[in-house]
Amino acid sequence: MLLTHRSSLRDDGGFRWDPAVDLREVLLPCGRFHGKGAMWSKTAAPGQFFEYVNVNSGVLATVMERAGGERFDRLMRRLVFDPMGMKAGFYLADFAPARIEDVATLYRKREKDGGEVWDPQGPWIAQSDDFGVAPPSAPPGLDSYAIGTNGTLFGPQGNLRISASELAKVMLMLMNGGRHQDKQILQPATVAAMLSRQWTLDRDGVNGNADSDNFRGLYHAWGLGNQHFTDASLVSKGRARGHLGWSWGLNALFVFDPARKTA
Repeated sequence: MLLTHRSSLRDDGGFRWDPAVDLREVLLPCGRFHGKGAMWSKTAAPGQFFEYVNVNSGVLATVMERAGGERFDRLMRRLVFDPMGMKAGFYLADFAPARIEDVATLYRKREKDGGEVWDPQGPWIAQSDDFGVAPPSAPPGLDSYAIGTNGTLFGPQGNLRISASELAKVMLMLMNGGRHQDKQILQPATVAAMLSRQWTLDRDGVNGNADSDNFRGLYHAWGLGNQHFTDASLVSKGRARGHLGWSWGLNALFVFDPARKTA
């Protein structure tokens, strides 16, 4: 349910917290940061309603930390990035200086004072990764962070810094049954499960999800962590898998057909 955005969690209560925050204090009614429980749907029980949210990824990252005994960013580096020989990561303060120089600054045109209103006539304002003045630094309290309590601080929902060419390596690995060159990164059965259809928008309401939030017609089907594109203009109708990337001025699209190996 976390991977298919049907867990009943919502982003209304936030999706990233400081190292000192334990997610149990956010998710449980007795927790210090639970507040009015905005992170939970008031109308839909788990499994009944699709709504894309970011906080799901933070919960999953926390579970991964608890199971693996490592910080999420380092776990991903050991299991995926290093075995595939990729210069990629979720935590910039761990990057070498030469790699920091390769990180692109994201910009948007906004109000002249740097406010929150989008203004096509305004100046380009740096939104993320502007390290011309100072390199990235660790968040306060990270040195005492308890692994397995709050994976949200590494931004698992969208903080990955990676080049388009190295994303292509991930795409090829998934299209080749989890294999990258001579290394089996994921088992074929795992990839097949990831890419299998888990949720489909039901316009007739037979399965009780006709009111799901499809983001103005964008979301029609989902696998385990990946969108299923049913639009014939995207690779191939009904078979395309992938994900969109919209954040801080970045617009990205990662879509492939695992059967035809087109992307």
